[in-house]
Amino acid sequence: MNIFSYFLIGAAIGCLFAGKKIGNKALLYGGVCALFPCLDEGLALFFSCPASLYVAGGVSHSLLYCILLAPILGWILRKFVSKDLTVVSWSVFAFLAMVSHCVFDILRVRGVGILEPFVHKRLALSIIPDVEFLSCIPLLFSFIAAMVLKDLKQKRLISWFGMFLTSIFVTFAFLNKLSVQADFERRLDEQDVRYSRSEVFPVENTLFIWNCIAQDRDGFWMCYQSNLSKNDFDYNLALRNDYYLFELEDCMAVKRLTAYTRYFYVVEPTVNHTVLLHDLRYARQGLRSTDPYDKSYHIYVDENKTVLIDEK
Repeated sequence: MNIFSYFLIGAAIGCLFAGKKIGNKALLYGGVCALFPCLDEGLALFFSCPASLYVAGGVSHSLLYCILLAPILGWILRKFVSKDLTVVSWSVFAFLAMVSHCVFDILRVRGVGILEPFVHKRLALSIIPDVEFLSCIPLLFSFIAAMVLKDLKQKRLISWFGMFLTSIFVTFAFLNKLSVQADFERRLDEQDVRYSRSEVFPVENTLFIWNCIAQDRDGFWMCYQSNLSKNDFDYNLALRNDYYLFELEDCMAVKRLTAYTRYFYVVEPTVNHTVLLHDLRYARQGLRSTDPYDKSYHIYVDENKTVLIDEK
């Protein structure tokens, strides 16, 4: 998802909740309210890795943040936008718009810290990629139509229709993931590959190519699987190479980084006793096993014996 998508889903929620009373203002301010969880994306720029990874999609994507901010936004909207809704109604309006943003982020590979600051774990269903645009197409058309239509009932009807199509899209993506994972595990069993866990992740900008990963004691068996092709992609074993991190196993920054990847990572040695940690959830930059990984982190120790991590 992206800012444009967040705005559209918030606009649809706003129209459904308050379009009957305040018309196009519900679309516009619903979209604006849905952008407030993006606050931590900006804050993450002021933090170093891996703290920045936990700040982005962190506290401002949590239920607590939405609950605390909603009454403030409700008071502001009541005072400066329209008195046709009470402060309570405006607060619920803002809360639903912000939560819609958080719920959509849960569908992504990265996920969000929905229970921050109490639980520092990401909830991620990994059924749509972090970057994709198909899901916002029905919302875009419903937004344009709702802005143009004069009849308030028609506005709400078209917003319902946009949400319905988006719900179908999400349901399809979820069922598609289950189907691909079941087929991947079946093929692993047929080839007598023993594994402790497996998962499939959508490849960036598409819903029809999946990055399939199965972990064994040495590393990860990986391949791509596509809904659009009957040809099987070749399996390759990516060795985990954990021993390159043995000297850093007590470093909290490294522990947080590996936890952020949900332990789907491999380590590659580089020059000058530094290493690269590759996040396997984001696959490679191409479909060949020799292509570079899409998301990697450079881990090294400076002259002050401080462990530093840079995102490549």
